[in-house]
Amino acid sequence: METHEALHIMKVLALTTFHQEGLELYGQRFIDTFAQNVDKQIDLIVYTENCTPTNPQPERIQIVDAKAVLPKLNAFKEKWKDEPKANGICPPDIKARRPKDWHKKFKWDAIRFANKVYAVYDACKQTQYDLVIWIDGDTVCHSPITQDKLVSFFPEQNWLAYLGRGKKWPECGFYALYIKQQGAIDFLKEFERVYEDADNGIFKMEEWHDSYVFDEVLKKIRLQHPNITDLSGHLVKGEGHPLINTELGAYFDHLKGARKQVGKSKLQDLFRKRHEEYWKDAR
Repeated sequence: METHEALHIMKVLALTTFHQEGLELYGQRFIDTFAQNVDKQIDLIVYTENCTPTNPQPERIQIVDAKAVLPKLNAFKEKWKDEPKANGICPPDIKARRPKDWHKKFKWDAIRFANKVYAVYDACKQTQYDLVIWIDGDTVCHSPITQDKLVSFFPEQNWLAYLGRGKKWPECGFYALYIKQQGAIDFLKEFERVYEDADNGIFKMEEWHDSYVFDEVLKKIRLQHPNITDLSGHLVKGEGHPLINTELGAYFDHLKGARKQVGKSKLQDLFRKRHEEYWKDAR
C-alpha cells in the first residue's frame, strides 16, 4: 500500500503595535490594507496602546490591549517611568563621548521602544506558529501577496530574516523569525533578558532603542547561530530606506518619519526602479 508523508503546512503570524495617535495617522490603514492584500492564511495580532481600531476581519486579526496582556511590559514601564536615562535623556558619561548626537532622544528612550519589544516576546510564545513577522504599524500593504510568496523571502534553513544596513544597526521595521529554531529561541531569550535585567542589559550598551539592542543581541547570538538572512545589507549602507528597495517593496511600503504625513515613501527613497502600480505616482 502506497503511503504519503503528510505535508507540513506553514503557520504564519504577523504582529504590530501602536497608540491612539498612531492609529489615527497610519494604524487603521495598516490593518485595512493587511486585511485586503495579505494572504488570508496569515494571521495578525495588533497590540494596542490606549486605542480601539476597527477590525475588518476578526476571524484572523486579533486586536488586544497591551496593558491587559503584557504584564512584563507594564512592570518595565512602572520600574523605569521616573528614570531620565530610560526616557530619552542621554546619561552624562555617554553624552561626553557623543557631542554630535547626545540630544537625539530616541536613542535613549527605552520606555518608548519597549512596547514593540515586549509584543514580540509575547507573540513568539504562541507555538502554534512556525514563522512570526514583525511589521511596523506605519506600513502600507499596498499589493496582494500570497503566503507562499512572502515565505519565499525567508529561507527556512535560516532562523532570522532582517533588514541590514551595512555597519549601521538594522532597520527593525520588518523582520521574520522561525520561532522553533534554536537560533530564534536563544535570540528571544537574550532579547528579553537585556530588558528584564536592564541594569545588566540595555543600560550597559551605548544606546537602547530597539534597533540598536536588536543588533547587539544579534551580534552575540549569531556567533553560535550564524544561519541568518540579511535582506538588504547589500543594497543599503547607512541610514537608507531598506524595505522598499528589497523584493518586499513590491508589496509593502514603510512610512518612516515624515512619510507618515505624506502617505507614501518618496521617489528619491528608491535606489532601484519599481514597476508596481503603487509606485507609479511616487514623487
